[in-house]
Amino acid sequence: MKHRDPENRSEAEAHGHPFASDENIAVGHELADRVCRELHRAGIPAHTMRPEVTKQPGAQVEVDDSQDDHAGGLYIRWSAPNLAEAGIKAVTERRDPAAPEWKHHAEVVLLMQTALIGILRLAGFFAVPAEEVDDIAKGDVYVHASRPSFS
Repeated sequence: MKHRDPENRSEAEAHGHPFASDENIAVGHELADRVCRELHRAGIPAHTMRPEVTKQPGAQVEVDDSQDDHAGGLYIRWSAPNLAEAGIKAVTERRDPAAPEWKHHAEVVLLMQTALIGILRLAGFFAVPAEEVDDIAKGDVYVHASRPSFS
């Protein structure tokens, strides 16, 4: 969780960016636990992101603690540290944003996004591509805390 640090939270709130209530965040953590259990059942490594945890391969689950229509939901990001490192190294060394190693990493992330959404939907979760919720979260998955109303 990126905003649970009291200093970050109070600074953001002072700049007009309030965060979800502790109750909504607790509900988000319960959802994160259920999602991780379901991904583990499917054989996929998954963990809830914490500041003290270094990059691990697998599904990184983060509670959305922003104060908006999606509070309490989850972002899930596929982590393949070795692929990412090779891609970043290739792009940096060659100064080529289209380096094949980077493209390989990006394609794996998109394939895993599709797989994660399918697995979670089969288990009854309302999972969508995260760019439907946040246009800069391409490749991530978003799991809604509850089914949104489309009225």
